[in-house]
Formats: sequence, structure tokens, C-alpha cells
Amino acid sequence: MRWCGGPCDLLRRKIFVLLVLIGCSDGYFNIFISHSQVMKLLGLEAELYYVREGVVNTYAMNFVVPVPANIADLEFSWQSLVGHPLRYSMELDYDVVGVPGGPSSGMMALLPPRVNVSAQGEVPVTLQVFRIRLPCSGVVSAEIPLALRLNVTAPPGTRYNDTVLVFKRNKICLKGVETPPSNDSVRLEPDPLANGAGALYVAATCACALILVVGSVASALYIRNSKARVQESQKTLPCCSYSAADTGGLARSSVLVRVDPRPGSANSGSYATIADLEPLYARPCGSRASYYAASHVTHLSQSTDPCEKARALAVSRSALYCRTLVQEGTFGRVYKGTLELVGREQEVIIKTVTEVASAYQASLLVVEGSQLAGLVHTNIASLAAACLDSSCPLLAYTSTPGELNLKVYLTDGNHHPVTRDLVHVGAQVARAGAFLHGRGLLHRDIAARNCIIEPGSLRVRLADAALARDLFPQDYHCLGDNENRPIRWMALESLQRNEYSTATDVWAFGVFLWELATLGQQPYVEVDPFEMMACLRDGYRLAQPRPCPDELFACMEACWLSPPRDRPTMPQLLAYLQDFHDALGGFI
Repeated sequence: MRWCGGPCDLLRRKIFVLLVLIGCSDGYFNIFISHSQVMKLLGLEAELYYVREGVVNTYAMNFVVPVPANIADLEFSWQSLVGHPLRYSMELDYDVVGVPGGPSSGMMALLPPRVNVSAQGEVPVTLQVFRIRLPCSGVVSAEIPLALRLNVTAPPGTRYNDTVLVFKRNKICLKGVETPPSNDSVRLEPDPLANGAGALYVAATCACALILVVGSVASALYIRNSKARVQESQKTLPCCSYSAADTGGLARSSVLVRVDPRPGSANSGSYATIADLEPLYARPCGSRASYYAASHVTHLSQSTDPCEKARALAVSRSALYCRTLVQEGTFGRVYKGTLELVGREQEVIIKTVTEVASAYQASLLVVEGSQLAGLVHTNIASLAAACLDSSCPLLAYTSTPGELNLKVYLTDGNHHPVTRDLVHVGAQVARAGAFLHGRGLLHRDIAARNCIIEPGSLRVRLADAALARDLFPQDYHCLGDNENRPIRWMALESLQRNEYSTATDVWAFGVFLWELATLGQQPYVEVDPFEMMACLRDGYRLAQPRPCPDELFACMEACWLSPPRDRPTMPQLLAYLQDFHDALGGFI
């Protein structure tokens, strides 16, 4: 499914594609893009090898590189390593299907691509560069997927197989932005090496043995703050949405993207800093101005002993009635029930433990369940009453009859939220996080499992983490220190140094947005919990899910920047998500 996201303040990007094993390569040619090309396209200080010493870099081959409107020429460096030229064949396809206005609009946006080498020839023995020109007409805005299919014939009389590679690019063409003049040193063939039928290849070659990623592959966020272009994108890029039925291709959506540091830069990765993202949500005046006065706070004072909060809300056991069991773990249970106070009944969610629970587990329920007690906010589920007069305490939270755990809602297959719904959910949780941070409180466990949703109205409330370890054991892991923690939601500094701040809540919020985009999938499912710290330290992050709008993924990327100071604050994320939600509404 193809994503469009409304007013595209970010240039469009695609995600990973499925690999098919075509054959093995083992040391007979190199192909890469140079340092200057990587810097131009991705903003990274690196060379990007697709094949090195004959071994295919599957990470790099999986990445779809966005080509902004102001860039027309792409360069590839290649070289045969066997002492003589290697035969190749090449084909360039570009897809105009789905471009607003049909194929004619696509053709108007992108003129026929041209390549300065022939469709068939030989990979040179000396290191050389071939170029592709992607000329935009400037007549209409569109995004055109392209695929360069390269088939390199194995040296004769060897055990090698032919290697088939597919390089994917997304060319952005904008109305009013014509292709810059060609460089005199780039002599293009008179006939375009292109197939206008628009079949976009999905296969690429994989090596017999995987090696570590040599090049730095990451998405660069190209930000434009032009109101005219936003208006044009609203005309040419219709909004799409998805439901749970569209997620059949999500199996590989948690494949990681690696981000390597730029030498000499304070930023540890290529993800956009908060300064880069500022044009997306900055407001020069009005109520939004207060959002940017906030900054990350490392040391927050957690007020009042949690048990004292619970005791202040104590009621007799007869005031609480457990009606329906809705979730059950090893020792914890969650009921729908009622709370009766001064002759008035109200619907509540009741958390408790069973008789097999230890005293520690019962006390942990009270401590964690009192975390948000005393807070009044439409997007926070705070403690309404507590019964502490037995070994099985009862904690009650105000509720409505149809409310569900958000993770259950996302994964049960009975609900079909569209893009705007998910952004609305994210904005509500950001609002709750901003409220907490504004009062000197950290949550420490923002995740779908710790939210509840009313399906009809899509009202979402952030709850405490009481019983979450028992009800969702797959989300928590003990790394030899007898403490179950949400490893896959934790920021790098929390894993390394046990540090928590508003910025670590923001990191978890980014993973929460990824949960929304994948309808409740497990993040980093392919990473062993014991390897998570090394994985994050080495620059790997969750990849863009399919489907997921670029604007939403931009939020996630910013939340996962290594320096905590570079991450957006909760109020900033709230402002951005509200704006994106409003923009999506313009297409409904």
C-alpha cells in the first residue's frame, strides 16, 4: 500500500522491501556511492557500499533513498576485481502508477530518465563512475519510485553465480522546481535507459554470508518550510489511510536502521535534531509559544509517598464490586466493576492481585498504582479509590463501560483505526506526558499497554504501569539484576547508566508511536534483550513501518536521538502531532 500524508513538510520516503535470494556473490566486483554522494543524498559522512569484495550489503540494498527535487544526477562507482571487465546488463524502471492525475501527471512530473552508460556493457577494471539523470519538468508535484536493475555476469569458469541488484530511489518532483542544468562533464546517451511501463522491482541479491554494515544507511529528513509548497502538496498528494486489514506486509517492519555518528559532530546520528524539526511545529506567537519554553529536565521531584496517596483515597471493600474479569496474569487481575461512594455508583477498572501473590507483589501494585493519584486530566487515568485492608489490595480507576487496554485494542483485529485516528491517539498521550512533565513528574513506562482507550470516541488515557509486568510479560525483561524492565522502550542512557529524565519519557513515546503505526507489534523483536544496549549504542533504531506516513515517522526518529538534549519535548511533540492531525482532516 502506498502512503500519502497530507501536507508533506517532509520529502516522501519509502521503507524496506522484501529480499529474494537470487544467487551468491563472493569477491568479483565492487559498487558503491561516494562520500560526496552520500552527503548530498543522506547527509552522512561515509561511503555507502552496496557490494564490497563481492559481498552484498543487504542493509544498504533494502534502503530506498529519497532524491530531493534539487538533485537531478545520481552517481554510482563500480569496479571489477577479477582483472578483466565483467559483462553487465542494466534496466531502469520508474513507476507512475498512483501518481495524482494518473500516468500523464507522472510523465509530466518526471521526464524520461537518462543514463550515461549503455544498457549492456562491461564493468571496468579501473574504478569509474556512471551517472543517472532524473529530470523534473517543474510542471506538477509528484513522487516517482524508480528501480535500477543491474545484472552482473559471473566470471567464466568460476563457482560464482550471476549477481542481480536492484537499487531503489524515490524521486521527488515539485511544481516550480525544474531540473538544474546538467554538468558539462556528464555526457548522457541520446536514448534513455528506461522502461516507462512502471514495473517496480522488489527483488535484490543477497550474499551467502552477511557482513557488518559498512556504509551508514539512514534516512535524512529534508525539511521545507514553504507555505506555497504545502498548499501544492495538498492538491497533488491525497491522504491515504489504513486499517488492520492492510497490515499483512508488516512481518519485517521492525528491521533495524543503523545510524552512524558524524565525525566531529555533537549529534550522534543522522536523525534530525530538534532544531532541524523546528519548522514543522514552530509558531511565532499565540498559545503555542509556551511550548518552546520547555526543556528537558533530568532531576524531577516525585511528590508525596505513593502509599500515602493511596491511603488518602481509601474506601471500604464493600464500596468496590468486581463485576467482569477482563485481564489476568500469573498473580494480577483486572476487572470491570463499580465504585459506590455516598450513594452514587460509578464505572471503574479495578486492579488487584490473587492470593498467590507475594507481599512484595501486592505492595508493588500499590506503589505503582498510586503513581498518578491526585492528578486530574482528561487524558490521564488516575487512581480514584483504594482498598488496602487485606493482603489483596484493590485499586479503582474511573472508566466507561467500553474502555479497553490500548494494546489489546490494537492487536485484537476487531478495530480498524485509520491514519488520522492513530495520530489523534498519539497526540492525546503526548498531551498527558506534557501535563506530567509540567508538574515535575516522570512516567518511566509510556507504552500502549499502559493506556486505555474508549473505541467509540477514541478518547485515550495514559495510566500507570501497575500489573503491566504480569499482564504483558513479553514486554519486560530481567537482565540479571532481578528487576523486570521494559528494555525495548528504554532510552540508551537508561540502559547504560540507569538515568531517567523527561527525555527518556520522550524516547519511550517514540516507541509508543511505532506501536501505533504497526497496530501493536513488538518493537525490536529480532534483538535479544541482552543485546539491546549494544544495538542502540551502535546506532540501530526501528525502521519505518509499512504503512506509516513520513510525518509520523519523523516524530519517532527525533525521539530516538542519542543526545537527550536533541530530542523534542513533550509539548513540542504535542504541537506537531496536533498540526499533523489537523492537516489530515483537510482531506476528509
